[in-house]
Amino acid sequence: MKKEKLRIYVIEIALLIFLIYAMIFSDVISRQIIAIVLLMFMIVSIILLKTDKRSLTNSRQVTILLSGIGIVYVAGIYILGIFTGFYYSTVKLSIWTILNYIIPYIVIIISSEIIRKSIVLKDDKISKYIVLIALVILDVILSTNIYNLKTVNDYFILVSFIIMASIANNMLFNYIITKYRNAKAIIIYKIITTLYMYIIPITPNIYIFLESVLKILVPYLIYILMENLYNKNTEIISVKQTRKETIISIIVCIIVVLIIMLISCQFKIGILVIGSESMSGTLNKGDAIIYEKYDENEEIKTGDIIVFIEDGIKIVHRVENQRLMGEEMRYYTKGDANEQKDDGYRKREDIIGKVKLRIPYIGYFTLWINDLIGNSV
Repeated sequence: MKKEKLRIYVIEIALLIFLIYAMIFSDVISRQIIAIVLLMFMIVSIILLKTDKRSLTNSRQVTILLSGIGIVYVAGIYILGIFTGFYYSTVKLSIWTILNYIIPYIVIIISSEIIRKSIVLKDDKISKYIVLIALVILDVILSTNIYNLKTVNDYFILVSFIIMASIANNMLFNYIITKYRNAKAIIIYKIITTLYMYIIPITPNIYIFLESVLKILVPYLIYILMENLYNKNTEIISVKQTRKETIISIIVCIIVVLIIMLISCQFKIGILVIGSESMSGTLNKGDAIIYEKYDENEEIKTGDIIVFIEDGIKIVHRVENQRLMGEEMRYYTKGDANEQKDDGYRKREDIIGKVKLRIPYIGYFTLWINDLIGNSV
């Protein structure tokens, strides 16, 4: 028993580390890479964690119920679109979409739910909360790249629309696995409610706050419905135990929110891996740098190491010189290890941030994965 618990914790911690790493270095670790790694974790979980494969008598009913709710949810979203309007989906259904979105998402959904089932059915409370945190982080990784967070409202959207909705959904899924052992129902539900936007050419233009409320309320309504339909044997739970579980759930929510706010590159602080040797001696290949996002009111001085965009690529070089030409400030940059200065100059709108800290060697794993599988971002 102790050996099995150890295996569970090793798998969970390794998964958690990978997902945090994937969030930090989201520019390099793509959906395809996440799908492949989760598939590997799924295989390891199946081999190392022996799960009771017996299904309960109402397993088929749960699958039908969740499938129906998923279809009703999507239909409801499109009915709301009649009043709020529609827009054409930016990603249209094609072979490219199937290979780059639909197949990776299906692999991610199936792998994550089988991992969840392998762990949650072991009836270890700590493991349940760890897997909850890990899968919430996974949802954030797959969602936050569509947001450009600059205002307080943007932060609210991230917390309410992604994190809180994800926590609500993952708590429901943990409950379904614990109570009904039915990962198949969750997989079908998630595929229906996730992939419709890549299949249907138009998407409802629903206000983000309304959609976030729906995504938080629907899991609760599903829970109430399932309790009333299938939970014939009412269990008496002490008030003390209920309060304890509520407090733990709140703490988990706070921890997840803090993790996201502290390490996500979408916020004031960003992280990048150095992928070239142009700054060797100061910033070496494989190092990670922490940079503070650039505020237009902030002064950039000669000698500062900045992060800027050139031809869609983020570059980390030092400011060698700067000149005011009319009302436009021009910044001339150079890699410390390069003999020549960079071509042209940088304008304020090209600059992303200023380097604040170097973390040696931590980025080598990211570069290795990128070289192994290919940069498909």
